[in-house]
Amino acid sequence: GQKARIMGPNYEYGTKKDMSIKNIQRTVLMMLGRGESVPDVPCGNIVGIVGVDNFIVKTATLTDEDCVDAYPLRDMKYSVSPVVRVAVECANPADLPKLVEGLKRLSKSDPLVQCSTEESGEHIVAGAGELHLEICLSNLQKDFMAGARLNISEPVVSFRETVTTESDRQCLSKSPNKHNRIYAKAGPLGDELCQHI
Repeated sequence: GQKARIMGPNYEYGTKKDMSIKNIQRTVLMMLGRGESVPDVPCGNIVGIVGVDNFIVKTATLTDEDCVDAYPLRDMKYSVSPVVRVAVECANPADLPKLVEGLKRLSKSDPLVQCSTEESGEHIVAGAGELHLEICLSNLQKDFMAGARLNISEPVVSFRETVTTESDRQCLSKSPNKHNRIYAKAGPLGDELCQHI
């Protein structure tokens, strides 16, 4: 029952934002799919900590309760981002609570997957590619929803580009009857126009 400080990714030093103090129920040494409870663990070993998963979304830093001067470890930054999105819904409406809980567990288990709910109420799962998304949806169905069937939409890939500086080339376009010419250069929109939009 040792108490631990749990500092989430939004924790700011000196505040209580995204920080909680909770009891550790037990520490478990994982071996070949089974857990062996251990009273203490020397440095350099990887263990499972039981009793804190409700307070950790994806990442957190755990310290001793009295360690108030500790700074949290920074989140890893990944070179890929979730660009392929699908909408998921239960084939059987009675499985909706399983889906919601499964999406929470999937979001915790994979640092790259993003699960969200649109205003329309549809559940969106976004992954770093079609294969990654396929694996995530398989895990969602088999492991986190106990085999409940899902209806999955076609993948949608969202591309986002923008103009940051004015182009160094001038482009020419002619009308179909060749009497009109349009010369154009690309440039970023001004802040004032973006606010009006």
